[in-house]
Order: sequence, then structure tokens, then C-alpha cells
Amino acid sequence: MWADPNYHFAAALSDMCSPFEALRPPKRVSVAQGAQEILVLRTPGTAGGPWSPEKTPYTVEPMNMLASRKHEAVCFVGPARTGKTASLLLGWMAHNVKNDPGDMLFLQMSQDKAREFSKTDIERALRYSPELAALNPTSQDDNTYDKMFRHGMWLRIGWPTVSNVSGSTYRYVAITDIDRMKNAENVDGEGPLFALALKRTQTYGSRGMALVESSPGIELIDPNWKPATPHEAPPTTGILGIYNRSDRRRWYWRCPHCSDWMEAAPGLGLFHLPPEDQLVQDIREIDIDAMALQYGSRVICPHGCIIDAGYKTSLNREGRWISEAEIMGTQPSSPTAGYWMGGLPAHFQNWRSLVSRYLYGLRDYALNGSEETLKSTTNLDQGMPYMSMHLREASRAARAPEQRTQDLERFVVPEWTRLVVASVDVQGGTNARFVVQVHAVGQHFEQQLVNRFTISDSRRKGMGEEYAPLDPAAYPEDWDRITDAVVRSTYRTPIENREIKVLLTVIDTGGEDGVTENAYAYYRRLRRVGLQQRVMLYKGEGKKTTQIVRETKVGAHKDVPLYICNTNLLADAVNAGLQREKPGPGYFHFPKVRSQANPDGWITQAFFDELKAEVRNPDGTWSQVKKRNESFDLCKMIHAGLLRLGVDKKGFWDTTPEWARILADNREVITVQERREMKEADQPVEQMPLTVRPARRERRSASMRV
Repeated sequence: MWADPNYHFAAALSDMCSPFEALRPPKRVSVAQGAQEILVLRTPGTAGGPWSPEKTPYTVEPMNMLASRKHEAVCFVGPARTGKTASLLLGWMAHNVKNDPGDMLFLQMSQDKAREFSKTDIERALRYSPELAALNPTSQDDNTYDKMFRHGMWLRIGWPTVSNVSGSTYRYVAITDIDRMKNAENVDGEGPLFALALKRTQTYGSRGMALVESSPGIELIDPNWKPATPHEAPPTTGILGIYNRSDRRRWYWRCPHCSDWMEAAPGLGLFHLPPEDQLVQDIREIDIDAMALQYGSRVICPHGCIIDAGYKTSLNREGRWISEAEIMGTQPSSPTAGYWMGGLPAHFQNWRSLVSRYLYGLRDYALNGSEETLKSTTNLDQGMPYMSMHLREASRAARAPEQRTQDLERFVVPEWTRLVVASVDVQGGTNARFVVQVHAVGQHFEQQLVNRFTISDSRRKGMGEEYAPLDPAAYPEDWDRITDAVVRSTYRTPIENREIKVLLTVIDTGGEDGVTENAYAYYRRLRRVGLQQRVMLYKGEGKKTTQIVRETKVGAHKDVPLYICNTNLLADAVNAGLQREKPGPGYFHFPKVRSQANPDGWITQAFFDELKAEVRNPDGTWSQVKKRNESFDLCKMIHAGLLRLGVDKKGFWDTTPEWARILADNREVITVQERREMKEADQPVEQMPLTVRPARRERRSASMRV
């Protein structure tokens, strides 16, 4: 059902009441009604008078939710010119002072801003509102940052420091413009500001309340993000990060023509402007004012109805906040009531200026490369997080690999396979594990994913009959799990009764303290049984000057070969293959994602999300934008292994070694019986050698030369 905009606060007295609260029962009015009856605004040079919700009806529900006993906080995301300062900050303060007193803390982004807010907003509201003026502090109880009202309520205006957000108890805390606070994610080492604010109100239980509001100001760095649910916000920290943890409400209009509800979504989508890449090309010749008039005079509803700008007031008057739970038919579960609106409904922002400011920002970018104007209008006018132009261009150019998946059987290599290469990523922490990826490789780097799995158990005794969890940093013997699960593994071929061995396993050596030394020790154990040539120890390096693959010797006796690899160049090579749309050199074949429509699928969407976890910067380096990037890392490691094998060498595919020939003639292909015999005997590599022939060394990639 719809959220009730006429929600009234029924405050029950409790033992927690401070003395001045117990003297007088609170007036039972909603926050919006209380503010309307009490608050008078007057600023030199502007028309003043009593505050009214008529111009900003979208603030009524968030205001009333500030009196909710079911929520501990209200989060409001909105652009400038929405009237949120008068409504959510001054209106809430006025209601609290007159109708429901309790100590209150305002937090501005800096001391200067706190002083400005106190002088220009707080003091004027108290001076020109008769009922508030009657409760005004006496001169000895009034200064810029502290105001003690006659009935005992304390109002403090501060900024994010440990002394301001620790130790004291407040019934109400309001954080304004949090995305412009440099230390909001960690206040002097004490933790996130929003969490600290909630702690200040905890003593009051359900009668305490925290408010956080801001226009978006944290850049979006993931160009591949797509919302998983209808109201999900882009993955940033700051105000949108808090909103994503809330019940996610958006402002909806009812189309005056077809009567269907539509979201007045943040951004410019409802204007249906030409594509941005086209605008960037043409912006220097465009008559911006004429285009702003053309597109900014109307919006188009999802059914194609053209809605003139003159309807804006009535659209807002009949508008509603809808939570994500209402759309999805579930029950809201968050203690934070979250609201996010864009610039379209903002009363003090007309549609034409929204379009005009965006176009002028594009012109600045086209003329001098500056994105500051574009960023400012995106954040402050549209109510959207900004993403840099180079990431937007990368997003437009990207071709999602999951859109060209195939029905591929697990553990089976295709007929064009010439060799099989695996890679192993070492993950530490409480969920320590080896993440393994196996590719069948054809000519000129064409590849197919044939397996992806995780090794998370050791062969050490654990609780009861279970094995102990894997710990690659602390237990050298845990690395031996890789030998049977990866190095000695085989995969089925299209030839009946034939399987192909993994030719090379590339293993990461970075991670927690102990991982590197245990990796070296593992390699030495492999050498004792003759398996060392089937393993390549890998170390990624992000320096631009690093060779793409360089061999070095490490260990106390310089007896272990380690390959230092340029992760930026490897990422370029892998990304080029991921962008290829048709099979051929560099192309990646991936299986379809497991879903309700494809229950037999053996790969998850997370695999493809990890492939898009890094983005290329203008300087040629790559940055990780998602926490999980194993798929992309493992692809880079396999590419490094192929370079070590020399498959990029000119003429390699003309006269291939025995281990890279077609399946019918390939030395690595064995019968099922041979594989069983090897498993039973646990034979070392001497009986299944990977011989490095003279011809093989001659074809060694130039990138391998030290």
C-alpha cells in the first residue's frame, strides 16, 4: 500500500525522557503540520513568510517519517533547489523545539559551514518565527554553535570531528551534505559518520532519530553497473550507499493523459535526448538554447504520452513515494527510510534549465576537456552520481560477454583444442581458498572455459570427520591440493575414450604473509617429483614499464623461477578478446549462466561480473572497481602462461610442437585407461613428461628474454 503522507507521530512518555520533556506532553501533530504552523522563513532579498508544503509536497512524507517509531533514520537523496533545507532541517528543528523537545545536533561539512548555517538559517528561523522566538535562548545560553532553549532543549551546530560525534547523547541528529564531507567514511579513525550519528541517538530507543541528506557527490567508477532491483542506486559510498541500505523509495507521478504511474527518475531519461556520444560530436555546432527549449518543455511517459512542463505542479501535488518493497510485493525490512528524487520534480529547478546546463557541460568538455561543469550539473541539478567521460565511453563501447554465451558442457574441450591451461588465484582471509579456472586453447589465443571451481578444504583433520579449512598462508601442505585437483587433472575430448591433460598451471604467488614462501616451497616439492615444468609461478605488477612477462629467479638460493607480469598489458590483451564478437583469434567461448530458464548451467552471473571488475584509465593503467575480480585475473594469468609457452611467436602455429597439435596427434591426449593407471600409481611426471625441445626454445616469445 502507499506510504501514508498524513502519518502522525504519537510520542509516548518513557523513563528515558529528560526533565523538560516530562513537564509538558508533546503536541500530537505531524512534523510537516508542526512546521507549517510554526516556522516562518525570511531572507533579505526574497519573499518570506510561513513555511508551506504546497511548493514541495515531496518533502511531506520524509518530514513525517522523522517522527516514525518504526525507523531509526531517514535518508534523503536529492539535488539542490528541492527545498530540503527548509523542510527537513529547519522544519524538523522547529517541530522539535515547539512540539517535541529533545537535544538535537546538526552536522555541517566544516566549521565554516556550521557557522554559516547557524547565522543564515538557524538564527533567522528562530528570530522570525513568533512561537520559536518565545522559546529563544537567553543571551547567556546562545552562541553560534550552541543554543539552550528556555524549556531546556539543547541545539548544537557542529561538524564531523570525534569530539562532536562521540560521548554526547542526542535524541535527534541531522547530517547535511554528507557527500561533501571529506572524512564522512571514517571520522578520525572512529568509523563512518552515519554509524556514529546513530550511536548518539541509541539511548532514546525508538524515540531517537537520525537524518542524513545530500545530493550525490561520490563518483561512480563501475561503468558496467546495472541495477539488480527497480530502485537500486549505483554502487558508491556516501549518501547513495546509505540509501541502498534503506527501503529505497522513489518519487512517482501519475501521467495526466494515460493515468499510469511513472517514476520521475533521477537523471534526464524522461527528456529522451539524442544519444550522448552523438551530442558530444555535434555539441559545438548545436544551438543549445533552442535544443533546451525543444527538449526541456516536455517529458515523455513510458507509454509515449507527451507531458507539458505546465503539468509539473499538479504532477507533484498528486505524486507519491513508492518503496521498492511495494513494487516487488515484499515486506520492507530496513530500519532506514530512504528517499531518492532527481531534478525533474524539484520546485525551484525548471526543466529547460536542466537540459541547458547539461548541454553546456558537454560543450565545455568538447572544447577544453574539462568535466567540472558536467559533474556539477549531474550532481546538483539531476541528483545523479557522476561517472567520468572516459568510463562512459568505455561503457558504450563494451560488449558484454554474457550476451554471447553458448550451450557448453563442463569438463569437455572443443574439437579445435590444441592445449589446456589452468590458473590458480590465492584468496586469503576468513574464507581462504584457491580459485581455479581452466581454459581449452586453440590457435591464436582462441579459448573456451571448461571448468571453474574453488578449493576450500585442506587434507588436514578438522572438526569431526570433516577436513580443516584451507589456509595457504599458514600450512605449506595445503598447496599440495593443487597437484591432484589441477596439475594432474584431465578433461574429456570429442574423441571417444580420449582425455587431454592440463599442460600448464599458472599459480599466483601474492597474498597474505606466508603465501609467497609457501608457493616457492610448493614449487620445490614439484621439482622433486618432476612436475615443475607443468607449473608457472606468477606475480602481477602494475608498473607501466614492466615487461609483459619476465622470468626471474627467487628464493634463498635463487632456485625458483618466478614470472613478473605486467597486469596492464595482460588486461589489454584479455579485454580485446572479450570485446570480440565472432569466434576467431583471441575470442572467448563462455557457457550460459545458470538460471531458472537454464537450471543445468554450471556458471553463475558472478563470473561475468568479475570479468567486468576492472576498467582502463586514460593513461593505460587498469583500476579495480569491484571487490571480486577473480575471473578477469585468472584470464590474465592464463594469457601470461600462453606467452611463456611461446604461442605468440611468429610461425608457431605453422610447425607446432607435439603438445600443441590437433587432438588426434596431440601428445597430451591419453586414453581413459591410461589416466586411471596414472591415478592409481600416482606416477610422477617422468612418465608423462613435458619435454622442452630445442625447437620449442627457439620459438620462445621475445617477451621472455631477460
